[in-house]
Amino acid sequence: MSARNRNRVRPSIFGCFGFLVAIPLLYYGVQIALRTAPLTPTQYIAHRGGPVYAPENTLSAFRTAIKQGVDWLEFDVQMTKDDELVVIHDESVDRTTEGVGEVRNLYFESIRELDAGNGEQVPSFEEVVRLAKMNGVKILPETKSAHLYPGIETKLLQVLEELDYVDHTVVQSFVPASLDTLHRLNPDLQFCALYGLWQFDLSDPPADAQFVCPMAEMVLLFPSMVRQAHEDGRQVFVYFGVYEHPLMFRAMRFFGVDGMMSDDPLLLMQAVAP
Repeated sequence: MSARNRNRVRPSIFGCFGFLVAIPLLYYGVQIALRTAPLTPTQYIAHRGGPVYAPENTLSAFRTAIKQGVDWLEFDVQMTKDDELVVIHDESVDRTTEGVGEVRNLYFESIRELDAGNGEQVPSFEEVVRLAKMNGVKILPETKSAHLYPGIETKLLQVLEELDYVDHTVVQSFVPASLDTLHRLNPDLQFCALYGLWQFDLSDPPADAQFVCPMAEMVLLFPSMVRQAHEDGRQVFVYFGVYEHPLMFRAMRFFGVDGMMSDDPLLLMQAVAP
């Protein structure tokens, strides 16, 4: 190719590159211009209690998070074969204990005998609620795999009512039917609708949830979802599917997110504290 032809091609390449750069710059310029301020001061949420510091979903993790000064304890609720509510993330005990088997096929006492890490037991839902109440910390329990546990909503609500902690609880779930069931059982209970990968529409959540919780990575792709929720009067929490980093924490706050769930609550607080 002659020098003259090369010179003709080069501006075309640079022009294409510039166009590709301009598109995201324009897009995020609009997103920044349209962003809304958070509705509340930053709410610090210990995801599974904060497994960076202690085994996930254990009383040790929750106590550590409380000492660190979190606003919320986030955790997962499953139900045993004998209808006891336990705090564990997975449908089985395989990953987080030395035991084997699905939670729904194991009795409560059998699960209690397992080591959940550093000698910790798998706690009951009631134990975690009592700990939170003793320390004045709000809770964000998730009804996990609710379709596997008929009656889990009734049992969960019964504990909250008996311990008088309904007003300090927001129940979350990826399962719309579970939130709808709880809403029918107690319309005064507050709810948080969870959203996953490639879900950007936060309008019309189940149970008319007062809180919505998309994946932070999705908010980064489409920050306007925060504005949409705020205009509907809903607070926005986020969880991090892949990337937890101080820059990500600050970006979420910049785009108006009200609360963040982190495996490292202390890092979160240090990153976004005023």
